Amino acid sequence: MAPREPIPAQSARSFPHARPRVAIVGGGPTAVYTLRGLVTDAPVPLHIDLFEKGPSVGPGMPYSAAMNDPCMLSNIASRELPPVVQPLDDWLRTLDTKDLVGLRLCPGDISETAFYPRLVLGAYFTAQMAELIALGRRRGHRVELHLRHEVTDLRPTADGINLDWRSPSGEASALYDEVVLASGHRWPDRTRQDGVTLLSPWPAEKIARLPDGEIGVLGSSLSAIDVAVTVASARGTFRDAQGQLVYEALEGRGDFRLTLMSRKGLLPEADFWYDLPLPELPALARVARSGEAASLTRAFDAFRADLNAADPAYLAALGGVQTSLETFCDAYFAARLAADPFDWAERNLTEAMRSTETRRAIPWRSALLRAHELFEELLPTFTEADLARFHATLKPVFTDCYACVPHASILRLLALHRSGHLEVLGLREEQEISRNGEGLEMRAGSWSRCFDVLIDARGQQPMTLADLGFPSLGPESLGAGSLRFEDFVLPLRVPGPGRIHCLALPVLLRRQPFVQGLVNACEMGSATADLICGASARPRRAG
Repeated sequence: MAPREPIPAQSARSFPHARPRVAIVGGGPTAVYTLRGLVTDAPVPLHIDLFEKGPSVGPGMPYSAAMNDPCMLSNIASRELPPVVQPLDDWLRTLDTKDLVGLRLCPGDISETAFYPRLVLGAYFTAQMAELIALGRRRGHRVELHLRHEVTDLRPTADGINLDWRSPSGEASALYDEVVLASGHRWPDRTRQDGVTLLSPWPAEKIARLPDGEIGVLGSSLSAIDVAVTVASARGTFRDAQGQLVYEALEGRGDFRLTLMSRKGLLPEADFWYDLPLPELPALARVARSGEAASLTRAFDAFRADLNAADPAYLAALGGVQTSLETFCDAYFAARLAADPFDWAERNLTEAMRSTETRRAIPWRSALLRAHELFEELLPTFTEADLARFHATLKPVFTDCYACVPHASILRLLALHRSGHLEVLGLREEQEISRNGEGLEMRAGSWSRCFDVLIDARGQQPMTLADLGFPSLGPESLGAGSLRFEDFVLPLRVPGPGRIHCLALPVLLRRQPFVQGLVNACEMGSATADLICGASARPRRAG
């Protein structure tokens, strides 16, 4: 669909009937779910402008064909993905065989337990965005898509939020009642550490073209796995050999070695079966829904009681009911740290596959998954001291538990390790990186290793609002100090009717470290749409 220019600010109120004007900045999954809520629930017709600085809308960076390799897998099972206009599996079944082959699928691959390639989810969100735009227009909304439009500033005024943008047609601006910042992951092309340049994992095409040799990867979880599989797939193939996945390098391309490095040196665990909805944790739920600001100590005590009720044998293995907040994390990781990471991965994968085949949940894993959702509700209420303690104690546990990966990812890592192309190292201590001839040297304590290239795959890092690059969203408009806001609405100093809803993932990460998934994108987008729809029901000034 061809992009059309938004109505300029000076004619923003020229409609026969004044419509609430909404701008969505960003065109990824969060924008998709926000738009879904707006076009289906708004009580009055809206004027909605969607701004995307890239050439396509829907997938966002994590599922974009421009950023990802076809070999990369999503880490959300089909059954967990919140539907847009139609569920993912239903949409896939509408495609003909040729379209499925283009997505590297066949009809037999479609399943509620499937982990599809990232590009499949990207194609789904692109198709669903088009459906939503058409649906919105049928329902009387004015919905316009503006590709290759980069928003350069947001200026709160007495009349609303003035949005400036740059496009191939030049620079322009327009006035809005509501602005939704739905920019997702942001990955710089390169990062710096100890004065040394590190490569970004994306775009994947750049990683695939790296020369052979010693390739170091900072990180050992999902992003690092994407790097390892992309490098390997560009140099060889994975194939089944008598029931075991093996990796074979192409002739003349076998001279490479991947080293994944992280503080603990652990691989993520394989995805286990769990029932939906997750089981309730009554003690922790009472704390989360009390309406009071809870202390981390009180929340942990409730969580420990719920975990003991759900799986007393597991808690006993960690130290029992006397396990403290400060010792829980060490106890959780102790057995894995004592094992070889690939030996553990193989045993863990066998257990996970059995769990999925029998559809039998493991109580302590389900309890941890539910607990991370309830702690997510509590985090915005914690004091700065409790927030810091949470990041140091429980966050690594919850992150590890919910960041399980597809079984196929673990099988590929095991195949690469058996072929001699992959190892995992635990740095344990603070590392230092320096130049060493044409390459780089990594030091951690008495340990050192030289690499031809280092890739920073440690995941999305928290950012501040200033990092988004909107000059007018500074202390003069938002106030100084730590930014805290309710319902994702920025606290504006400038009096006026306009609101800015901040769903920009990197800005949310410190106080809401678990907002990175598609379920969160749906929840944030839906909640913001509800808030906007509620405001749009109020009487408005005529144009």
